[in-house]
Formats: sequence, C-alpha cells, structure tokens
Amino acid sequence: MRGSVTKILGRLGCGFVLTEKGDELFFGSYALDGIGIDDLEEGQPVEIEFYDPGIGPAAIKRVRREHSERDQARCT
Repeated sequence: MRGSVTKILGRLGCGFVLTEKGDELFFGSYALDGIGIDDLEEGQPVEIEFYDPGIGPAAIKRVRREHSERDQARCT
C-alpha cells in the first residue's frame, strides 16, 4: 500500500504515515526497511505494509521508499 509521511519524531525514532485510505498510522524505527529515520521527510511518498490485529488500530510493520518508474527503469 502507498502512503505519505505526515510527521517524523526523529529523536524518538518514530513517525506517522497517511495511507491511501486516509488512515494515519504510527511507525517505529523497527519498521524501516533499507532507510533510516533521517532519510525520511514529511510529505515523502512511501510504500508500507501493515497488519490489523482486529482489536485496535492497525500497525505498520514495514516502511520503504516508494519506487518510481525511473527507479524501476534503472534496475532493468
């Protein structure tokens, strides 16, 4: 799923992402995949994976930079 970073709390190593569906979800530094907290900026598009425990809000389990068409062209 895609989303965009809405807030970064660098000193705490966490932040929030607004999903395509309009939900704002928390992420911790443990969820960052191939990037560091300092690599993110507010408004930056990202790809996320999350899980929904069914008993409360969903939680992000992985945050990656969003791959653009230009990035994919470089890989081929």
